[in-house]
Amino acid sequence: MLQRLSAQVRACHERAAEAKSKAEATADPAVKADFLEMERRWLALARSHAYTESLGDFTAATSGTRHELPEPDDALRLQEISTLLIQEGNIDALYDCVLDAVIGLMRADMGSMQEFQPEQNELNLIAWRGFHLESAAFWKCVRLDSASTCGVALSAERRVMVPDIEACDFMAGTADLDAYRRSGIRAVQSTPLLSRSGRVLGMISTHWREPHQPTERALRLLDVLARQAADLIERSQIEAALRESEGRSRWLACIVEFCDDAIVSKTHDGVIVSYNKSAERIFGYSAHEVIGKTVTILSPPGDEPTLLERIRRGEQIEHYETVSRRRDGSQIDVSLTISPIRNADGNIVGVSKIARDITERKRSEAHVAILAREAEHRAKNVLATVLATVHLSQSDTPDGLKRAIEGRILALANVHALFVQSRWIGAELHDLVTQELAPYRRDDEARARIDGPALMLEPNTAQTIAVALHELATNAAKYGALSVPEGHIQVEWSRASDGRLVLRWTESGGPPVKRPTRQGFGTHVIERIIRGQLEGEMRFDWHVEGLACEIIFRCAYVSSSLHCGLSVPSMFAEGHNQKNS
Repeated sequence: MLQRLSAQVRACHERAAEAKSKAEATADPAVKADFLEMERRWLALARSHAYTESLGDFTAATSGTRHELPEPDDALRLQEISTLLIQEGNIDALYDCVLDAVIGLMRADMGSMQEFQPEQNELNLIAWRGFHLESAAFWKCVRLDSASTCGVALSAERRVMVPDIEACDFMAGTADLDAYRRSGIRAVQSTPLLSRSGRVLGMISTHWREPHQPTERALRLLDVLARQAADLIERSQIEAALRESEGRSRWLACIVEFCDDAIVSKTHDGVIVSYNKSAERIFGYSAHEVIGKTVTILSPPGDEPTLLERIRRGEQIEHYETVSRRRDGSQIDVSLTISPIRNADGNIVGVSKIARDITERKRSEAHVAILAREAEHRAKNVLATVLATVHLSQSDTPDGLKRAIEGRILALANVHALFVQSRWIGAELHDLVTQELAPYRRDDEARARIDGPALMLEPNTAQTIAVALHELATNAAKYGALSVPEGHIQVEWSRASDGRLVLRWTESGGPPVKRPTRQGFGTHVIERIIRGQLEGEMRFDWHVEGLACEIIFRCAYVSSSLHCGLSVPSMFAEGHNQKNS
């Protein structure tokens, strides 16, 4: 038996040595602390098993007269229990074996074993024999204020013996007395199960159906088994803690390894000791390229010494954003969280750094800022355009002025709707012309014919052309081809040999017109816009059936479309009017 026990003790020492070796092999301070804690617990378990070897001196421990030595059957039962306890097995089955042995040695009728839960400050039933089911349910959890012997023994931290419950003062009139009676119990004793350091681990109790007072010999036997029961509970707690610690270490290792953020640990001198997969992805270095080197390989040289000094002084480093370097020399925006790593004594032994790649977020923020400035710029342009439209609009009557302003603002609103569809790239000239002539075409598309290549006008140019087309269409509707059912409009555009864009507006079938003897106000303003803002020119030609207008301005090809990169117009004016021209 002792050989088997010694083998069990040796196994615990081997596992402790293995944990110590792993602690020495790792450079991660947090992992090292976990392995050292595992070593301590395996050594504690070895001491717990080693205690059973003292059973060989059981006779000396119970020295006295010959009649005080254990009976052969009792000694055999103790030896069997000792053998069982050094074997691996189901912990609940071992609790049952110990409890059965205690009941037999104490010549009791019933028994129970409880484990102490310090967080709740109560005893939890883990094994029992002979109780009525209602009594077992009642004693499932026993607190310090319980009137049972186990509750009193827990409070006093010593054995409590009640030879006859019917004569016990502290039980009189309590629910515990009813529970004892329900199970037919007359006598009971409860003995605390203490660790070698004196910590309460649980309670073991025996019960008799008749009034009873155990002998000193029986109580000494009980103390031996109580020692074994305490070792068994402590062993189960240590093994559970070891499993939890190992599982937690594996869990934390998985979290660190597969986290999307870069996690780097370093000594308080800045030497990298661990580096996860995401760090490889974000910074471009493999783990073997950076472990053992200073962390300045990843950070701006001026940052690290200051941060490490603040960590050594115990300062709290607030979350902040900075720029790090990648292996290829490029820079990357990161959000950093820096925390000290402390050992069991609370001393700072290292630093952990969590870096999150925020390059896309920074790019988005910059894009939003650009869009905000662009929106502000466009809003100012729109307001300036509307203001110029109001100032330059003229009419003989207030209602006429109102209609003129409304029409021009509507033309601007329509072209802005096209900007939204293109995400403010500009407006297709075909869409712009179609939109301006839509009220006159209706179901008769032949009345206003449109022809020309695909052409994207940038916003400022599109606004200018939209207003010019609006003025031409309004004038045609009042005095030209669109004022009679038989009239027709032809709008076409093409690229001239010198690279300029030529936009032609031709009216036919309208009322007879004569060439004006002088230039009207509307004609003057349109020419000013085209020449001043589009750096182009505008030509008018009058024939018997109507007006022909040609607008020429310079554009450059962009992708498959033409793009006009011109200055922002500062004013728009009233379009030409045939009546005044």
